[in-house]
Amino acid sequence: MLTRLLLAASALLAASAPAPATAQAFPTHPVRLIVPVPPGGTGDLVARLISNSATELGQPLVIDNRAGAAGNVGTASAARAAPDGYTLVQCSIGTCAINPSLYKNPGYDLFKDFVPVILLGSSINVLTVNNETGITSLAGLIERAKSKPLAFGSSGVGASNQLAGELLKRVAKIDMLHVPYKGSGPAITDLLGGQIQVFFDNEPSILPFVKSGRVRALAVTGRTRSPNLPDVPTMAELGYPDFIIEPWYAIAAPTGTPAAAVSRLNEVFDQALKHPDVRQAMLKIGITPRGGPPDVLGQLMHSEYERWGALIRAQHITGD
Repeated sequence: MLTRLLLAASALLAASAPAPATAQAFPTHPVRLIVPVPPGGTGDLVARLISNSATELGQPLVIDNRAGAAGNVGTASAARAAPDGYTLVQCSIGTCAINPSLYKNPGYDLFKDFVPVILLGSSINVLTVNNETGITSLAGLIERAKSKPLAFGSSGVGASNQLAGELLKRVAKIDMLHVPYKGSGPAITDLLGGQIQVFFDNEPSILPFVKSGRVRALAVTGRTRSPNLPDVPTMAELGYPDFIIEPWYAIAAPTGTPAAAVSRLNEVFDQALKHPDVRQAMLKIGITPRGGPPDVLGQLMHSEYERWGALIRAQHITGD
């Protein structure tokens, strides 16, 4: 359903967008966007939406899915690409903030190998529990964890939802068993079945289960409440003002890419993100469109790298 929604919005935008008024020096042939995750996930859907809506680029933006090693395979291949503006990589909180601290050798040097192009959008995590636990609040979860073992799931070692659970353990002074899965789908299955009791998941994937009442949402990790879950408080409202986790999606380019190419790409993507159809499609699945100049992404990459690196070291987390 999400895929159909995004493709429909993209088709509408492509059909209505005017052709470029003048030919641009860049690009003169298709641009490749390496997406280091499999087709069908949230990151892939965002990439395809941008690919289909960036008509002002004047050339196709071709998606190249290269999954593996938590995104390291595709990201490393982008680092080795020619820095000519014709190879880009989807950058995320995982590959461009977490993995460089999580893995001894992810295959790339984040700040030496890449330059920021644009921040596409961000989401939030939703703290959910299995209905059979009887837990109805964050305070109740913390109290239960202090008296009875709880297990929390993640979509993989080092994923933002594991780090959310580790952060909760640290700030609430509780212990929970971490159970990593290969993606959100299997974790949600076990959450529904009671094999795990707690799961911080990205809003786009967990939202249908919250809406249907199959799991209970206790809190969200954004700066403000989610428009999709207006009755669910933020972690900050519940007494944890620094508990802000907003998984994000962006585009970067190999270091050495001409500044004029980066500027052109940023301009085109920023305009696409402002289009009402694109914004509506992203918001519908829980992604807030962002945009802005490359420096916005550059500053975010540095601050997130420092923040999550500190937590990874403190909690002794490793992906190796």
